[in-house]
Amino acid sequence: MTVRARVGVRVPGLRQPMPLPTRSLMARIGTDENGRPLLLGVEVDVAGAVSLAPGDGEVMGEAEFWYEDAQRYVVPGAEFRLWYGGEVGSIRVLEVIPAG
Repeated sequence: MTVRARVGVRVPGLRQPMPLPTRSLMARIGTDENGRPLLLGVEVDVAGAVSLAPGDGEVMGEAEFWYEDAQRYVVPGAEFRLWYGGEVGSIRVLEVIPAG
């Protein structure tokens, strides 16, 4: 199941620019019963931008989240930590884009 959304993205923890669109980021939605991270795959794109760069402020874009229960987690107002070999920033869901 995938869910598309308009999002705000902050990535101050990136070590170098990341080309867009990117499928390399993961959104942490919590932990399992053993304390391991539960992660949603996410593809991020920002209209008119070629990369996400360390030090950029929050940028607005679109994201596609993929996970078997993505619709349970990707709701307006939800905020997740972003992972790329460690925590690199956050993503905030502004609006879910209806399928169609």
